[in-house]
Amino acid sequence: MVLEAKGLTKYYGKKPALVDFSYDFHPGIYGLLGPNGAGKSTLMGIMTTNLKATAGELFLDGRDIRAMGREYRRFIGYMPQQQKLYDGFSLERFLYYIAALKGIDKKAASEDVERTIHAVNLWDAREDTIGTYSGGMRQRALLAQAILGNPQIVIMDEPTVGLDPKERVNFR
Repeated sequence: MVLEAKGLTKYYGKKPALVDFSYDFHPGIYGLLGPNGAGKSTLMGIMTTNLKATAGELFLDGRDIRAMGREYRRFIGYMPQQQKLYDGFSLERFLYYIAALKGIDKKAASEDVERTIHAVNLWDAREDTIGTYSGGMRQRALLAQAILGNPQIVIMDEPTVGLDPKERVNFR
């Protein structure tokens, strides 16, 4: 399996945010690191189909990702650096919602949600609303949704920002 980014470019008006990015992502975990304004979040937006590239293409095994829809979301997990979460949802409810978006059936989702919450060390806070979480807990909630469903490619934007040293070790 390969996710091919070919010449991805994004302009906001005349200002370039990402210019001619090409890379082949093979199964694994990728962290996007770099200074603010480097285009990391823009790249993530394009790769998750939340943004449309000004130019360039993305293919998963030769298939245009935009044509794949929900099927594409089963293969890729993504963790944005910062994201508005559903503050009124518990972590469990949030993950079941994400599982539905990824097309994971209810039985598999039940097992995977439990596994994922344990993996990010939030079991004791699983029923608390996300709005009550600290910054580091919110980062772990974002990680949980990224790895839900065991995607073959996981891409993370500044994944350890906001994590305390103990959780950085757990993350690794």
